[in-house]
Order: sequence, then C-alpha cells, then structure tokens
Amino acid sequence: MSIQVILLDDEALITDLLSNFLQQDPTIEVKGTYNFGTEFLEAMQEATALPDLFIIDYRIGDTDGLELLKRLRALDIQTPVILLSSHYNDSLISFIVKTGFAAFLPKNMKPSTLIEVIHEVHNKGFYLLPAQFEHLRDQMLVKNQPLTTDLKIALTEREIEVLHLIAQQKTGKEIADQLFISLKTVEGHKNSLFLKTGAKNVVGLIVYAVQNKLISLDEISMY
Repeated sequence: MSIQVILLDDEALITDLLSNFLQQDPTIEVKGTYNFGTEFLEAMQEATALPDLFIIDYRIGDTDGLELLKRLRALDIQTPVILLSSHYNDSLISFIVKTGFAAFLPKNMKPSTLIEVIHEVHNKGFYLLPAQFEHLRDQMLVKNQPLTTDLKIALTEREIEVLHLIAQQKTGKEIADQLFISLKTVEGHKNSLFLKTGAKNVVGLIVYAVQNKLISLDEISMY
C-alpha cells in the first residue's frame, strides 16, 4: 500500500516539480497539492479521508507552517507534518521538539533524502538528520534535569517499557510483538506518555525521557 501525501507550498512550480518527482516512486502517492494555507485548511476540514503525511513549506504567503500545524491540531487532525524551509539551521532541532513537527528539512536537500524521510516518518513517526541528532544529544547532555517523584510514580512499568522501545525506534507493531500486547494497547500507552510528559511528538518524548533519566543516551537509536 502506497504512502499518501499532500503537498503545500506557495509556489506552484515547487509543488508541481515535487509532485512529479514523488509520483515516480511506486511507494508514494500524492493525493493533492495546495498553494494557499486557507484553501488547504478548508479542504482538510471537509475531507472524508486524510493522507498519511503532510509536506509543508515554512513560509506560505501570509502565514507559516507553525500556524498551520496549530490549526490542524485544533481541528483534531493528527497527521504527521514534514516541514521544509529555505532558512534551515541545525540548531533549530528544539523547534521540532517544542512544536510537534515530524521532521524539519532544508529545501536544498537531495530529493532521495526526502523519499527516505517520508518512509521513516510513516513507519516511526519522526526523522532526525544526523547533524540534528548530534545537536540534540548535546542539548540533552547540558539540560539534564532530575525527575520529579510525582512523575516517577505516575508512569507505569509498562509505559516505561514502551518508552525504552520507542527510543530504540521500534514501530508500534514491533513493540506490540515484543511485549505480547495489541497495537491498540501500544497506542494507548503512547498517548498516555504524551499526556503525562507533555511531549508533542516522539522526539520530544525521547528528549524528556533522557533529561529525566528514564533512559540513557546510549539507548537511543536514530538510524
């Protein structure tokens, strides 16, 4: 089954070129392209079926990707968002963690990299470039805060087990198989972890776990 994506960029040339490129891959299906944020949001609100991923440019006319992500979440649309930017910087990795984007990529990346990222996000929920991962490790080493007693008590043993496997980049199905539980139960544990930690995505969850000494940096597998 192909991965369904929708593209949003205020330059029609970009969406057309990117759509044509992605359609050459038999594992990816472009379900639509948009050049205006308002048009995109209205279409998603009325859609009877959503894609697997959104690929959005950071700047879209008089709005931006961050505002669009907030609007999507306000509509209870939880589809992962890959953000592209012409003003990319590795130090903005914290931007991903705080806002909930599944990946943050420079527009001048190799097209083949985008294909890889699409598959990684679809399978695992997030993607970090190698330089982003190193920057994230540095941040986590510096900003190490003690875990509060309340949260230690709040997290169940099973939730901590799931957290360790998420850090190892296990998919939901792999976690379910390893722990002999259903995929639905795994998703329930993940949702509970997001709620208790306040993390907005998997990357944020891993950062929180390392900072609070629930897992070690050595346990994290990004590739």
